[in-house]
Amino acid sequence: CALPICGMLEAVAVANHFIAQAASERLRDLNPPKLHELTYCAQGWHLAMLGTSLFDGGIVATVNGPRIAALQDHLSGTKRVLEPLVVRRSDPQSGKMIELTPHPQAADEGTRRVLAITWKAYGKLSGYDLSLVTREQGGPWDLLWNDPDRGADTVDIPNETIRLWFRQLAERNRKVTSAKSVKDTQRILVTPNRDGIKST
Repeated sequence: CALPICGMLEAVAVANHFIAQAASERLRDLNPPKLHELTYCAQGWHLAMLGTSLFDGGIVATVNGPRIAALQDHLSGTKRVLEPLVVRRSDPQSGKMIELTPHPQAADEGTRRVLAITWKAYGKLSGYDLSLVTREQGGPWDLLWNDPDRGADTVDIPNETIRLWFRQLAERNRKVTSAKSVKDTQRILVTPNRDGIKST
């Protein structure tokens, strides 16, 4: 089941959704960093638009950008990700280890909408451009990673910090698109600025 906690997906299920989207559209640049960042963006928009976490588990700021803790064991390096991610866990009935490939089929309509919006906005960006978006000046990663008092190689990014940032992005977009509310936002402004990791 991809819903380990009341309504929440597994991060692996979210990643597998994007792997399936890339395969269906024959995109060939889906590598581990991009998959981490797509999953991060989906979490951000879910928090901003629906007010709840998309998946269980934390997100950390690393030297390479935001990374999903639950995906770290599944994704490494820079080779293209072509196959769905598999998880191993104990079958409660037999006690044997089984392999599962979580997908978000059981997601509700709001979650499916967030996943669609995330893919539409970011799925076709290059990995480089997406990294500029997720490391934007003033965003969660920037605030925590570039904090002068940071003393660790990874820093937890609180969900509330992510929610507030993506809410700001939604409000910025709403003003441009004249949508009636944040939830009406269908088009997300994605304008990576290569001069200083800063958006418009």
